[in-house]
Amino acid sequence: MGWLRRCYLTVASEFSWRVPGRPQRLLGAFALAERGSMLDMFAAVEATKRRDMRKKYFHHGLDEGRHALIFAERVRAFGLLGRAEAAMEDSGQLLEAGIVGGQTLFERLGEPEFMAFVYVAEADAVEQFNVYLDRGLPDDATQAQLRAILKDEVFHVTYSRTEVDKYRKDGLPMDATMRKIRLRRVWERWLRFSRDFGSFTSGIWLSLLYFLVLGPFRLFGRLEAGGWHPVEGRAGDALALARSEG
Repeated sequence: MGWLRRCYLTVASEFSWRVPGRPQRLLGAFALAERGSMLDMFAAVEATKRRDMRKKYFHHGLDEGRHALIFAERVRAFGLLGRAEAAMEDSGQLLEAGIVGGQTLFERLGEPEFMAFVYVAEADAVEQFNVYLDRGLPDDATQAQLRAILKDEVFHVTYSRTEVDKYRKDGLPMDATMRKIRLRRVWERWLRFSRDFGSFTSGIWLSLLYFLVLGPFRLFGRLEAGGWHPVEGRAGDALALARSEG
């Protein structure tokens, strides 16, 4: 792991685990990502023409499904957020995860690039979880679950790296493919950060707008006494009303 990525993970981990409400969101995102990976792997089982890979894809998919359940349980242990709960229970999201234009991730990338994607994603996850464990985040129960998940992730990294090396020996440009995948993942992280930062700053601006612009008008507004107010009419008004009805 490069020093820049480690610095990023260290800062991000402190923010993600120590800010109130963030642990639930992070664990919920992990649960959704693992479920999406499970669907990708099961789709690869059906699509691959390599008999030797079907069993690996299938077991990988089972691992991801189990990890999704573990993360979902940790979300509930932290105190489930309504938004996170809705996302995790959204069957439409699960059915559409990884499917763009009617094609699965395996179909869009092809098997060599799909294998490179699996290797990069799993290696990043191992680095990320190790940073959390090194910093003792977030709590003992979650750390125990992360250690159990890491055993599966190491297997995923090992078999995917072996397949990437085989494709490289066959003359495929796997190094360039992995660079492209890493750049794409950096861009996706930037988009997620921009979205979260935009939500944060918009909340600040709306609060300032309320207190600095709308607040003073409330102070200048005339307060009226509550309850019923008698209407003082004139005698001529009652006489005119009676004549109009006569």
